[in-house]
Amino acid sequence: MRHNNLTSLLSKVIILSLITVLSFSCSKGSKEIISSYENGNPKLVYYTKTEKGIKKKVSEQMFYENGKIRYEGNFENNERTGKWSYNFEDGTKFATCNFTKSKSGFDWEVYKADKTKLVNSKDKISGVTFYTDGCLARIMIKNDKQEKEYRFFPSFNLMEDRTMRGNVLNGQTLSFYENGHINSSNYFKNGIQDGTYILYYENGSQQIKGNYRQDNRVGKWEYFKQDGSPDGEEIYGEDGSIIKQRETGLKYFDKDGNEIKL
Repeated sequence: MRHNNLTSLLSKVIILSLITVLSFSCSKGSKEIISSYENGNPKLVYYTKTEKGIKKKVSEQMFYENGKIRYEGNFENNERTGKWSYNFEDGTKFATCNFTKSKSGFDWEVYKADKTKLVNSKDKISGVTFYTDGCLARIMIKNDKQEKEYRFFPSFNLMEDRTMRGNVLNGQTLSFYENGHINSSNYFKNGIQDGTYILYYENGSQQIKGNYRQDNRVGKWEYFKQDGSPDGEEIYGEDGSIIKQRETGLKYFDKDGNEIKL
């Protein structure tokens, strides 16, 4: 009797599992592999349904070459709808968005590779741009206390962190190499460079350091080699005119072989 009850229970579990799988498959639609990588793994996958003889895309997935999901989400009438998720190549979360519009607009959450949150679901989104492959390229937020623009590499790593006011650069702007190291740091007032400027090598060491005033170079500008050793300097006046040129070690000569002093 116990054996019959166990067999009956197992049969019910199997039937329920099959129903669940079939229901999920039907709700997601028919799978179509649009493109693949050279190793055979799918790159872009559509799920479609045919209604009244018309085929419609109901969801989409994009994968990395290692098989991990780059992004996925649903479509309705050829427009993104519901919750979408975007991931870094190692599988960690880059962003989520609910494309079912609420009173505050679309609810985005965006993270850096180190899991620092850049955009909160409560932030007011003032602009979004996508790459042609559907990946997030730029997002702008505009709240009472801050106005920010973030730009991303196709890998989702942060490319630029720009502080704005009235859609014009105001405050610090940071740009990054794709490895996460800072490329440059500078400051703007009403769209004009004004403040300390630093350019970095990809290894993280400083390359150039100086100051701008109303878009003019002023004061001492220092240059460095990748190992951190000095590589010359320039001196500028308050009006941006150059007072001392940088010694580069290069020498210039005229056609008669006489050295030209610059």
